[in-house]
Amino acid sequence: MNSLRQQGFTLLELIIVIVIVALASVPILGQFTQVASSMLVDEEIQTAAQLAQERAEGVLADRRNLGYAAIPTGTTIDAMGGNYSSYSRTLIVNEPPSGSGCAAGATCKEVIVTVDRGASTRAEVSYILVSY
Repeated sequence: MNSLRQQGFTLLELIIVIVIVALASVPILGQFTQVASSMLVDEEIQTAAQLAQERAEGVLADRRNLGYAAIPTGTTIDAMGGNYSSYSRTLIVNEPPSGSGCAAGATCKEVIVTVDRGASTRAEVSYILVSY
C-alpha cells in the first residue's frame, strides 16, 4: 500500500510566521521614520545656512561697492518669500564687544546673520567688518 501524504504548511503555521515577521519589522519601520525626520531637519539646516551665507555676502558686497559707512548699525529683519516664507532672517550690525579682535585704531562693526525656522535658530553667520 502506498500512502499519499500531503506536505506543506498549515494555516496556523502561516499565521504564526506572519505575526513573528510583523513584530520583527516594527522596530525597523520606526528607524525609517526617525531617518526621514532627521533628513528633514538636515535639509532645513542646509537651506538656512545658504540663506545666512547669501545675506552675509550681500553685506560684504555693499561694503566693497558702497564703502564701510554704507553699512548702518541696527537690526534688519528680511521678509522671505516663495519657498522660504517659513524662514526668518535677521541681520544685526553693532559695535563689537571689547576683545573681539578689532585692531587698535581701526573702526569695526560686528555683523551677525541668523536664520530661524519656527522657534529654532537653524543657522548663524557672524564676522567683524573693519574699516581700513
